[in-house]
Amino acid sequence: MLFILRARGDAPTVGAEEATRGFGVCSRIMRWFFCASLILSACGTADPADAGGGFDAGALDGAAPDGALPDGGGSDAATAMDAQVGLDATVGDGGGADAGTDSGTASGVDSGTDSGVDSGTDSGIDSGIDSGTDSGIDSGTDSGIDSGVSGGCISGATGTHALRFRWAGSGSGSRAYVVYETNTLPDTSRWRVGAYSRSIGYTPVFRDPFLGEGGLELSGTVFIDVELSTAMLSRVRNATLSIYGRSYSTGSSGSFEWTSFSGSGASPRGGVANSAPYQWYPANATTALPAGDGGTLLRIEAGPPSNALIVNRVEICFDAI
Repeated sequence: MLFILRARGDAPTVGAEEATRGFGVCSRIMRWFFCASLILSACGTADPADAGGGFDAGALDGAAPDGALPDGGGSDAATAMDAQVGLDATVGDGGGADAGTDSGTASGVDSGTDSGVDSGTDSGIDSGIDSGTDSGIDSGTDSGIDSGVSGGCISGATGTHALRFRWAGSGSGSRAYVVYETNTLPDTSRWRVGAYSRSIGYTPVFRDPFLGEGGLELSGTVFIDVELSTAMLSRVRNATLSIYGRSYSTGSSGSFEWTSFSGSGASPRGGVANSAPYQWYPANATTALPAGDGGTLLRIEAGPPSNALIVNRVEICFDAI
């Protein structure tokens, strides 16, 4: 501009030709300056637009970290890439947005579901249903069905039918007599028990009321005969003969033996203890008690080593159909 003013100030002191030449130079300078201004103006207009696109991209990238975005790609490229990052974050491809979404879902939703719903279900429903099932159904099964399946057996044997009797008396040395407790066989027409001896003039004796409940003294030539009927049974799967009492000897244990028209057997030698309190002692007597026999006679005697027992109760438990 100083050059132009000087040119204009010097114009009156030169000739017309020089003035004309100076004016031409000035015109060229002015055109150059005008063109330069237009170029600078165009560059100045493009820069804010690009800066705006850069700020937009920076804002989006700051919201969703995008370290993989290329630099200097223009506002359209940056917008497209940012849109892709948003889409990927929604779809679930691996990345920063995905990690935030997945971890948020896993720690927030899953933990809420597991700790809330599962714990509520387990502690609420399970404890309610399980406790109801265990205390209600199981206890009903144990007390109801099991007792029905045992057929009335109390010795610990399992079966469908039971015969049981006991020996009672008025004191030690008194006459022993039979008390019939149960007979759940289909045919009860034959049901008789007695104590006998191979010696003449025998009388059943009640002993041992002080160490236990007391019972029949089964020793020497004494035996018990049990008359029963299995006529209405089609098959005996198992028959258990059990004695409740003890060995009547201060120095040894005992056992018991049985026989019928169908078979015989014995409990383990020395398996009946001579100590109190009394216990149940079972033995398998299936071969001696077959099905379909309306005249069964079972004989029971004391066995070794003591060959002497106190018998308070006798039970025969049938598992039969």
